Amino acid sequence: MAALLLLQMRTDAERRSQLTANSLVQVLGRDIARNIELYDLSLQAVVENIGRPGVLEATPELRRMILFDRAASAPGFAFQLLLDASGTIVSGSSPSVPKGLDRSDTEYFHHFTAHPDDDDLHISPPAVSRVSGQQMIMLSRRLSNSDGSFAGVVVGGIKIDYLRSLFASVGAEHAGTVTLFGPQGVVLMREPFEQSVIGASVADATSYRRMIAMREGSFVGPAMLGEDERRFTFARLGLEPLTLSIAVSPSAVYAEWQRQALSLGLVLLSLCGVTAGLTWLLRRELCHREQTEAKLVAANASLAAQATTDALTGLGNRRRFDEALAQEWDRAVRGQRPVALVLIDADCFKGFNDTYGHQRGDEALRLIAGSIRAAANRASDTACRIGGEEFAVILPEVDTAGAIVVAERIRAAVMGWGMPHASGPHTVLTVSCGVASVPEVLAPNAAALVAEADGALYVGKGAGRNQVRAAEPNETDLRLVI
Repeated sequence: MAALLLLQMRTDAERRSQLTANSLVQVLGRDIARNIELYDLSLQAVVENIGRPGVLEATPELRRMILFDRAASAPGFAFQLLLDASGTIVSGSSPSVPKGLDRSDTEYFHHFTAHPDDDDLHISPPAVSRVSGQQMIMLSRRLSNSDGSFAGVVVGGIKIDYLRSLFASVGAEHAGTVTLFGPQGVVLMREPFEQSVIGASVADATSYRRMIAMREGSFVGPAMLGEDERRFTFARLGLEPLTLSIAVSPSAVYAEWQRQALSLGLVLLSLCGVTAGLTWLLRRELCHREQTEAKLVAANASLAAQATTDALTGLGNRRRFDEALAQEWDRAVRGQRPVALVLIDADCFKGFNDTYGHQRGDEALRLIAGSIRAAANRASDTACRIGGEEFAVILPEVDTAGAIVVAERIRAAVMGWGMPHASGPHTVLTVSCGVASVPEVLAPNAAALVAEADGALYVGKGAGRNQVRAAEPNETDLRLVI
C-alpha cells in the first residue's frame, strides 16, 4: 500500500510539473509573440509608407511623423532607424537619432545585402546598440525601390531588460530554466539570467534539433547548456523563428516528492519500529503468560498429585483409591470386562510399632509399598495405601486367578525381605491378602467388591496370616450385577 501511494505521489508530482510548464509556455509565449507582432507591424508600416509619393522629399519632421508610429516609444522598445542602401542612417523615430552614422557593418544589414529576396522579419542575435548603449535584440525588414532593388533597412530593437521583466512577471524564475531561442538556436533570453550565455548558439545540440523538428511538445533529453538530462516543454511562437523552452531537471521535478517520500518513509519506519516494539512486548508478555500458565498447570498437577498421593509410601492415597475404583468399576460394567481388587494388610503391625517404634514402622510400610509396586507393574494397575497399614491394588482386565498371582508375589516379596518382627507369628514382617474379582463374585457395586475382598482378607487373618485368600465365587450366577 505504501509503495502504491509513493508511486501515485511521484506520478502526481510529474503531472503537476508538466502542467506548470505547459501553462508558463503558453502565457509567456503569448506575451512575447504579441510584443514582437506589434513591433513588426510598426516596421511594416515604415516599409509601406516609404514608397508613398513625396515622403522622401518631405521635411525631416514631417517624414518622421509619416513613417514612425508611437510603438517605437513604448517601454522596452528601442527607437527605430532608417538606413539607406549604403547602410547610413538617414532618419529615425526620435529627433535625437544621429543621422549619417554608418551601420553597414551590422549583422542585419549584411543579412539583407546577402539575401536580396528576403522580405520577412529578421531577428538578429543580442547585441549592444551603438546608439543607446543597451543590449537588445534587433528586429529589421528590407526596404525596396519601386523596381524591387535594395533600398535599405528599417530596424528597431527590443531591450533585453524588457524581456527579463516579461519573464519575471509570470514567475519564470520558479519554473526551471526558461529560454527564448532565436534563429539558428541563438539564446535571446534565459531565466535564471546568465549574461555569458546570451547570444550563444545551441544549433548543434541534440535536444534543440529535436525541438525544431517537433515544433511543440515535451520530451526528456540531454541539457543544451550544461550536463545531465532535462525535461523540455517547448513551443514555436507564431510564425516567427522563435522557440520558447522550459527545461527542468528530474531532481527538481521530484524534489518535493522526495521530501514527502522521505517523510512518509520516516513515518512508516517509525510505525514499523513501534509495531515491532509492541509485538516484542506482546510476545514477551505472552511468553511470560505461557510460562506462568505452565507453572500454574504444573503446580496444579503437583497439588493434584499431592492430593491423591500418600506422602510416606508414594502410592495413591484413599482418595485416589476411591476415584480409581469408581472409574474401573464403571468401565468394567460398560464393557462387561473383569476387574480384580487385592487388599493387603500388614500382620500384627501394632505390635511391630510397639516393639520397634514408629520410625521403624514407617520403614516397614515403605518396604511393603515397594513390594506392591514391583508386583503390580502394569500401567493400568493402581496401588494405594488406604489406611495405616492397609493397602489396595486395583487390577483391570484381571480375573481371580490373575489377582491371586499378583497377591502371592506381594506376600512373598514382603516376607522375602526378612525384616524382623518379634511380636509376629512368623518372626519376620508379613502381610495377608484378600482377593475379589467380578464377575466371579456377586457384587452389585464397587463397595460390595471391597467388602468381598475385605472378607477374604480377614479369612486369611483368622487362618494364621501371611497368606492369600480369595472371595468365594457365586456358583449359581456369575453375571455382573448392575
